[in-house]
Amino acid sequence: MTSDDDLRPYFDAAAANLTFNSPLGDARAAALLERLAPPVADARVLDLGCGSGELLLRLCARHGLAGDGVDTHAGDLGRARHRAAERGLDDRVAFHEADATTWAAAAPVVLNVGAGHIWGDAPDAFAALHRHTEPGGMLLFGDGVYEAEPDAAVREIFGDLPDLAALARAATDAGLRVLYATTSTVAEWDDFESDWRAGIERLGTPGARAFADQRREEYLGGYRGVVGFAWLILTPA
Repeated sequence: MTSDDDLRPYFDAAAANLTFNSPLGDARAAALLERLAPPVADARVLDLGCGSGELLLRLCARHGLAGDGVDTHAGDLGRARHRAAERGLDDRVAFHEADATTWAAAAPVVLNVGAGHIWGDAPDAFAALHRHTEPGGMLLFGDGVYEAEPDAAVREIFGDLPDLAALARAATDAGLRVLYATTSTVAEWDDFESDWRAGIERLGTPGARAFADQRREEYLGGYRGVVGFAWLILTPA
């Protein structure tokens, strides 16, 4: 059986070709950043599971903030630090190679995009992220949802995802108020999937092409329009 470790070179190549490692377009990113204007002028942003750090860096640049990104993958963190240095943000945005589940600090603005699984299911993630979000602060949470009933093959890949309404209910059950809720468009998904595969195609090996072909078929023939990506902005109740 092929493990994630065996596929890591492909995942790294895909990630290196992406601006955001999620179905997120520039227009939506800019709109989310406006909604995340900090409640206090000297707020420090915390991104748990930051990956390559693009959203954290844009948020800090837009609002003149400092921040911390936490992730376990050295390759993603290397890209994040390079991006910070290129934009002159490395003096106020720090990236930490650490398990986000062990991070103790709270912040007035918290990001967690595509990484809620590190705590378990959505209720566990919301409970943990509630503790990391200061009273009166804001949490941006992004994760997969079903937007249509999946067939057996799609469910085998993605498991038991909630729909958007169930995800919002899980947030409120954890003591968070839902300020904003939406999902990525199919066009954002198409761009993300195409750019993800393009990074792998650049490796140029038969194995890389076969893996990209498999991903293309799974997407176009399976989860396109079925799996969505939710964006919630939340605040402690």
